[in-house]
Amino acid sequence: MAKATRSSIQCCRIVLIMIWVLLAQYQIPISSIAVEPRGGGRSCKERERDALLSFKASIEDPSKVLSSWQTGQDCCRWRGVVCSNKTGHVVKLDLHNNFTIFNYDYEADVINYKFRTLGGEISPSLLAIEHLNYLNLSYNDFGRKRIPEFIGSFKNLKYLDLSDAGFGGSIPPQLGNLTKLLHLDLSSNSLESVDYIDWLPRLSSLKYLDMSEVNLSVAVDRVQVMSMLPASLRVLYLFDCNLNATFSSLPLYSSNLTSLVSLDLGYNYFHSTIPNGLLENMTSLEELGLEGNDLIGMVPETLKNLRNLNILDLSENQISGDIAELMKRLPPKIEELDLFGNNLTESLPSWLEHMTSLRSLDLSNNSLSGHIPSGIGKLTNLSSLDLSSNHLVGIISGDHFASLTRLEYLYLSDNSNLTMVVDPNWIPPFKLKYVDLSSCNLGPHFPTWIRSQTDIIYLTMSNSGIADRLPDWFWNVISLVKYLDLSLNQISGVLPSTLEFLSAALEINLNSNQFHGGVPQLPTSLQVLDLSNNSITSTIPLSMCNQVQSLRILDLSHNHLSGQLPQCLTSRKSFRADPGDLTPIGSKLSIVSFRNNNLSGEFPLFFRDCQYLNFLDLSYNNFYGSLPIWIGKRLPQLAFLLLRSNMFSGYIPIQLAKLDYLHVLDLAHNNLSGTIAPSLVNFTAMTTVSSYGSYYVPDFISLLVVTKGQALEYYTKTIMSLVSSLDLSSNCLTGKIPEEIGGLATLKNLNLSGNRLIGYIPETMGGLQSLESLDLSNNELYGEIPPTLSALTFLSYLNLSYNNLSGRIPSGQQLQTFDDPSVYEGNNDLCGPPISKNCSGDGTTLNDPLEQERGNDTSSFYLCMSLGFAVGLWVVIGPLLFKRTWSVIYFLFIDNICDKIYVFMVLNWARLIANIKKK
Repeated sequence: MAKATRSSIQCCRIVLIMIWVLLAQYQIPISSIAVEPRGGGRSCKERERDALLSFKASIEDPSKVLSSWQTGQDCCRWRGVVCSNKTGHVVKLDLHNNFTIFNYDYEADVINYKFRTLGGEISPSLLAIEHLNYLNLSYNDFGRKRIPEFIGSFKNLKYLDLSDAGFGGSIPPQLGNLTKLLHLDLSSNSLESVDYIDWLPRLSSLKYLDMSEVNLSVAVDRVQVMSMLPASLRVLYLFDCNLNATFSSLPLYSSNLTSLVSLDLGYNYFHSTIPNGLLENMTSLEELGLEGNDLIGMVPETLKNLRNLNILDLSENQISGDIAELMKRLPPKIEELDLFGNNLTESLPSWLEHMTSLRSLDLSNNSLSGHIPSGIGKLTNLSSLDLSSNHLVGIISGDHFASLTRLEYLYLSDNSNLTMVVDPNWIPPFKLKYVDLSSCNLGPHFPTWIRSQTDIIYLTMSNSGIADRLPDWFWNVISLVKYLDLSLNQISGVLPSTLEFLSAALEINLNSNQFHGGVPQLPTSLQVLDLSNNSITSTIPLSMCNQVQSLRILDLSHNHLSGQLPQCLTSRKSFRADPGDLTPIGSKLSIVSFRNNNLSGEFPLFFRDCQYLNFLDLSYNNFYGSLPIWIGKRLPQLAFLLLRSNMFSGYIPIQLAKLDYLHVLDLAHNNLSGTIAPSLVNFTAMTTVSSYGSYYVPDFISLLVVTKGQALEYYTKTIMSLVSSLDLSSNCLTGKIPEEIGGLATLKNLNLSGNRLIGYIPETMGGLQSLESLDLSNNELYGEIPPTLSALTFLSYLNLSYNNLSGRIPSGQQLQTFDDPSVYEGNNDLCGPPISKNCSGDGTTLNDPLEQERGNDTSSFYLCMSLGFAVGLWVVIGPLLFKRTWSVIYFLFIDNICDKIYVFMVLNWARLIANIKKK
């Protein structure tokens, strides 16, 4: 107990010393920052307590952060409230949200983060707290409301942090009244209508200013204001502020910021060179950030005049030239150098060994070539080295690490011609924590020097040529690991029955090796597991029921798993061991792939509670039964649904159309029946490019799409998001192809082959503007091929074979590129190029079966009419020819009629002429 107390006291002393050092560095007097009393202080003032309660009443507090704020209690003991020991006045209000968002649990973490944020209105009742000198509302969410103007009335305020608090609109100029302010942080909000910042120079005492991500693109005189900033400033962060100026136009030549210690102007996209003499008067500068500015050319020689500069970030620019020349222009005390993502070339200089102050060196993602000089091993202060993604060659040996006793971060990945050769008994002088040697040559034997690296947190040796059995000592060595990636090797061995001893592990990726055995029990912390492309056998263990609650990504594809899923994953009755647990099992899962195993059973019910699921691949298994209609409602984030080559039957649920983000649907090679409902071809994400959902798919997850007559595998999220596919082939679907299918403007692959579809090919298919592959083969379609298919300018694969299509094959535009007759094979009534059958006449033929029926009816009508006329004529003329008395009577009758008509006409004409003459 005494030992623990001593340790606590030592920790407190260290923390106090660190605070004292920071305050001294930025010249902030200790008396200016309020300190929370630890008992024995005065009670708070009633007026100030009432003001805080009024503030609480207007605040939205879903997680009860302010639950300790109760009427009648001492407000000096409330959470976030600090009073002066001498006067009892409230001097500090710290209500920042300290919840952290992690990488792989993003959606769930966002919910928890939002749940813990304060929001609503900030009541002006706070003005009653006249002695307030510290106010922190950072990392909350005030719904894009404006920063209250009354904050400018806290005349004693010395510390103001409103960063990442969801404020919007403009910045009230009243903040310029805070003349005692030492620290101002407005970064990471939605401040996009900032017209004026001329109030900034009035903050004459300011030492720390962070306006990162404040949009200053329309701010009047923004460049001039920078030259008028207070000379007291020690820290200035204007990261991603849309300054909209060339670097040379910034008033950094004439600026009075001579006391500046830290400056970050990153991601303002100046797109210019760095002029000579810039920053020359800032001789106190120790940290300089110019990352992401599209700067071009070589750094100026005058950079070396910043003799106190020890941290320089020039990453993600277009700085080019010889790396050796750049190194000559650096200040002598440089300790941290980041040149990631530039265009630097040539070899690392041999005199790099003389830069003994270097603690961190990042030269990744350049075009460096040649060998790594062995002198790099003399940089005794080096703790982080990143040379990844270059064109380095040759051998790296133990000499390169000879004196690197402080090295903790080593990144050499993506240098495919770099080979690490060390003695099997070599014991490194360092204890690495982060190691990335992917795509380097480490094999064929497993590197034994790893055995001494017991502090490893991050280890990736993917695609590194290892073809060896995993040593037994390995799992004990990496007991602290959080990220492990040994994928794309030929590592063999039996997986342990349990990996629960890796209690900190978040991600384990062993895909594409030769591991065998069963699926091990997993640590409860694990979020990503990839065992795909191995020889894992047996069934999925019952233990998966508990472990699936923390998993976000699960890939067991391409193994030899068999049997049904555990009952807990197929029966809703077994979802929760504790009936009072309201957290649905599997609720964090976003990616699941069981592809290419021998799993069976009905569609797993536990997916019903996976509200964040966006990638589900059960293809090439033996699942059976109908597709549940709840997929469309309970899986709202689903973007990839692949159920190919199973035994699913029944109708395709029309509720799938509710999946707004679905842009890959593969139901091919099942026993699905019924018609294709019009709503099923109205997927939002296949209609417009902008409708793609927000989802995380890591590089190692693969997507198999059968398109253009072949199976294509996509790996990266970027490529996968460009794939839009609808494959319903090889089922028992009947009926017509819906006309509505033409609305899928972003669809790239459409396969309806191998069904029993009838009717015409819809002319609306001409609306599939992005279509690259179309397969309608092996159906019962009839009629002409619509000419609108010629408008599909991206179409590079077409298969209409084995239908009942007829008529001339349309020519022109895109269809002319398909000169292989097999595209149209099995349609006996088609004619014209590229098949050998010629079309008759002028090329116009009756190809529609219904039109052929109408043509036959018309011919019959004319034939019958001709026969009728002939028969009628013969009935009248025949008797007159063969009966003389009838002919005499007939002609006398005709003469009599003609005489009467003649007399009638003559009399009427005579009367008409007489009337005309009278007039």
